[in-house]
Amino acid sequence: MNAPDADAPLIERIKQGDVKAFEMLVVKYQRRIERLIGRMVRDVDLVPDIAQETFIRAYRAIPQFRGESAFYTWLYRIAVNTAKKALMDLKRDPLVRTMKLPTLKTH
Repeated sequence: MNAPDADAPLIERIKQGDVKAFEMLVVKYQRRIERLIGRMVRDVDLVPDIAQETFIRAYRAIPQFRGESAFYTWLYRIAVNTAKKALMDLKRDPLVRTMKLPTLKTH
């Protein structure tokens, strides 16, 4: 039997349109999510943007949250997937790719 999710009352308020309830969850989990993302991307400059994108995705998807797991478990998966996507996008960015430089001939 699962223990009740302490965040369930806030989630219900969010589903009813209470933005302040979501802000409370952001405050509660922001540091944990940022630490998780920091361990994955290892670039402190990327962490705030990926964390923000994580919370945006969670907010948009909250109607689909079924409560079958704890809210943090669900948010954790969103953060991991968002960080993976950001890393993949960086690899596709031509400004970030490493390029083979032509060798110069010296006479």
